[in-house]
Amino acid sequence: MTASPSRVRQITTYLEGTGRQDQPKNLHTDAAARDLGYRGGLVYGSSVYAWATPLIVDVLGDAWLRSGWADLRILRPIYAGETLTITLSETVDGSQLAEARGPEGKVRVAADVGLGTGAWVAGHHRSQRLIPEPAPDPRPRITLETAPVGSDLPMLQVEAHDRLARMFREATNRERGPLLVDGREIQSPASICGRMTWYVHAVWDYPGAALHVRSQVQHRGLLDIDEPVCVAGHLHSVYDRNGNHYAETDAVIVGAGGHEAALIRHTSIFQAARRTGA
Repeated sequence: MTASPSRVRQITTYLEGTGRQDQPKNLHTDAAARDLGYRGGLVYGSSVYAWATPLIVDVLGDAWLRSGWADLRILRPIYAGETLTITLSETVDGSQLAEARGPEGKVRVAADVGLGTGAWVAGHHRSQRLIPEPAPDPRPRITLETAPVGSDLPMLQVEAHDRLARMFREATNRERGPLLVDGREIQSPASICGRMTWYVHAVWDYPGAALHVRSQVQHRGLLDIDEPVCVAGHLHSVYDRNGNHYAETDAVIVGAGGHEAALIRHTSIFQAARRTGA
């Protein structure tokens, strides 16, 4: 009899570089995070997604990596050295819900995942700027008043093993080893998701500290582990909520041969308000 896949995993969180003093807007460092009222540097939401990926693949299989979807939400801060309990449970509509709870029992990160096409994809806008361009220099400042909502953004190329992609890949590998499909190692879903953190910082000059709060991802194909990718974005919307300034960016992730690897809607705070309470 085949054993059922495990649906629970415990992780002790970790984060490198929290002591850096040269990035005053980087909330993954202690100095910047404490300046806005957090206890210390914030663990990346995509790292939690990386730690959850083995549970998701064990249940949904390789089909999810090829053509599944995810809706990742970062709900509460996560700090290095905390114990997270990650669970995967089936929902009433047949999808799966991954939740990462802190030791106090509150959900810090949640992700709905499933096979097929995510409901949000119908409203996704594909950029038509599909020829790689140099990164803007200088980068334009993004504000609520001047953001070019509805505009396509430059397609930028990034190497397969840039810092964030490598960090999120290693987080998945640490839990289960290399992610293999048909005997070949592929880029992890968290690495693909994390491309957007790199992209929005390459496209914009942020007026304040920034936070990743949500990623909606539609997988459309696999990326080999050494395959460079291009990201083409479209600024979908900007808005204010409780003093935080948000941007939603639609993007297509394109592999080296020109194939679409993923569609993403990335929601980030590009100017974070000071937090009240840790």
